[in-house]
Amino acid sequence: MPAFPRTLVRPLRGKLSGYAVAIGLAIIATILRQAADNLLPPGFPFLTFFPAVIVTAFVAGRGPGALCGVLSLLSSWYFFIPPANTFVLSAPVATALLFFAAVVIVDVLLIDGLQQRQEQLVESQRQLSAMADQQTLLFQELQHRVANNLASVSSMLRIQRRQIERTPEIALTVLESADQRIELMGRVHRQLYNPAAREIPLPEQIENVVAQAQDVAGAEDVKVIISAVDAPLAVDRMMTLMLLITEVLNNSIKHAFPEGSSGEVRLTLEPASHGRLRLTIADNGRGLSPGHADVPRHRGLGTAITKGFATQLGGTITVDGSNGVRTIVEFPEG
Repeated sequence: MPAFPRTLVRPLRGKLSGYAVAIGLAIIATILRQAADNLLPPGFPFLTFFPAVIVTAFVAGRGPGALCGVLSLLSSWYFFIPPANTFVLSAPVATALLFFAAVVIVDVLLIDGLQQRQEQLVESQRQLSAMADQQTLLFQELQHRVANNLASVSSMLRIQRRQIERTPEIALTVLESADQRIELMGRVHRQLYNPAAREIPLPEQIENVVAQAQDVAGAEDVKVIISAVDAPLAVDRMMTLMLLITEVLNNSIKHAFPEGSSGEVRLTLEPASHGRLRLTIADNGRGLSPGHADVPRHRGLGTAITKGFATQLGGTITVDGSNGVRTIVEFPEG
């Protein structure tokens, strides 16, 4: 259905201008009826007043239309209903006036109802157009996000393929690790891209993602203590941050606390200098001491992935393995 501009629905919006038009049209209708008096047979006192009321109601609304109707009734009664120039009321005069009043009321209410309906249709069409534009934008945004996530999966698989090429005997372990990462990435994706999630504060988002990571890894014995500020982040950047958190946490669960041993991980997200945020994830596990020569080899893939996520955030990453493992990532806010 084509949309009509609001200015064509009811051109006059101001009350003062609307009532001024009502008075002006009532006067014009009186002048025209007086000019045509000699051209008309007796019995047409309202001839020019009906159009005046209709035009007033159309251009100015219900109130001015009613005022024009009242003025037209008084003018036609006084000037054009015998005896002229008087307000004498008789049964025939009362009948004529009631007829005029009834027609005016119907005209004004009908025009007002049609205008309100037209305005509702225009507003509905505006809302539908806005919703269509929003849906198109969301679809394009979703395509962009899915492409970014698939690119992350592709990069991760390339790294793991190279790892398998170097050490074929760990192929099954690497594939299991890839399956776990992809499953966790899917869970995070569903959580963050749920429209209802836009209203959830960032600390709660982090808590939910950490719970997902613990569930996928089966790490009920690892306690994660979270302290995070509610910083504003775009959804794309929040997705990258959550994937980085799950990757670091997954590394701690798998390597800092081997064979299901208990432990503790502290996760802190706090403001840093110059509009930046600092993410710190520290575990009290066995660390990266020289006595554990196999730990760096196991952590190589996870380290590469976390560095990639830190780069996507535009940040820097440092890892300290002298007392447990402490991973610090600083990145711009926003």
